[in-house]
Amino acid sequence: MHVFKHLIAGLGLLLTGQTLAHATTYPVTVTDVANRQVEIAHEPKRIVLQDGRDLFTLALLDRNDPFQRIVAWNNIVKRSDANTWKVFENQWPKTANQAIDMQFGDDGDLNLEAIVASRPDLLVFQTRARASLDNAGVAQKLAALKIPVVFVDSDLDPVTNSQKTVALLGKVLNREAEAKAYLDFYSERLAKIDGIIKQHTQKPLVFVEAKAGQGGVSACCFTHGDVYWGKLVQAAGGQNLGSSLLPGATGDVTLETVLGKKPDVYVMTGSQFPGNASVAPPYGFGDSVRQPLIDHALSVLQKRPGFAQLKASQNGRVYGIYHQFYASSWNILALEYLNQAFYPDSAQQLDTANSLTTLFGLTGLKAVPAILYSPAPVN
Repeated sequence: MHVFKHLIAGLGLLLTGQTLAHATTYPVTVTDVANRQVEIAHEPKRIVLQDGRDLFTLALLDRNDPFQRIVAWNNIVKRSDANTWKVFENQWPKTANQAIDMQFGDDGDLNLEAIVASRPDLLVFQTRARASLDNAGVAQKLAALKIPVVFVDSDLDPVTNSQKTVALLGKVLNREAEAKAYLDFYSERLAKIDGIIKQHTQKPLVFVEAKAGQGGVSACCFTHGDVYWGKLVQAAGGQNLGSSLLPGATGDVTLETVLGKKPDVYVMTGSQFPGNASVAPPYGFGDSVRQPLIDHALSVLQKRPGFAQLKASQNGRVYGIYHQFYASSWNILALEYLNQAFYPDSAQQLDTANSLTTLFGLTGLKAVPAILYSPAPVN
């Protein structure tokens, strides 16, 4: 799949004209996704990222080099998605590994002394980490050091808050024109999805097996409740079964429980997870992504005991999708893929190949092979 040169050139000319009209004037006070007022004294040049998947957002904003401002981060992309990491690393080999990988905890555990030593002028945290930071008094200490913190979100409420996150960081980083270009693209695609949903009176019941096969062929079934993939399923027009099965955000349910609920659609998420045990479908970006490998993984997972008795399996409505979408501002692609799975007839109105091509044109990434979604082979 390729991005045409004239598309990139046209976008470049358009954005050049927009940049002056959308330049940020500092100091600026912004409202972050946690509804906090934060003053940014000057354009940030040294950023700490608590969640490395915010790299996807920086690729939309700092298109020349999304690594240029990062001085410390949690490089979860490298550790959990080798295919996609290689794409970024190959394009920006001089800067991709320049920042310190502090491997922060997912809930905000961090070494404040090491962060301060990296001399940041902005910290970007996911809102799920806020409670941990507040309890440890980190926010107060950073305020005393006059290091601003903004909270963003791309997974707890991914559709609403990923758009807010792009707009927020666009303003904070003096990249408002780039942010607007993506948000216009996002809202146009989302409106089409909403239109398709309105054409139907019955929403399919959907079960998402998140990170399917990561723990080996016998592992089943980790899922998400009313967050993460659960929210994406709802936004794409489905009823998320995990929301009614789980008391919290995530958890395991038995395949027997899923069988009894008879979901119409079964979705398995995957990427190139590390470890020899993983048999997850290796969706992602880059030359090493191969459909035969993905098909093989999906086939293996469908051969698990009891899977053939699933209503979705018997009706050929089992699908695989790229796992990292759930925590990425690029999740509009996931919504399109899911909507096609839920409403295969009317979803012909969506041109997902064009959406991917356009998205590449809105980032600094060169067009690369990408396999991000597919129906599972019928066993």
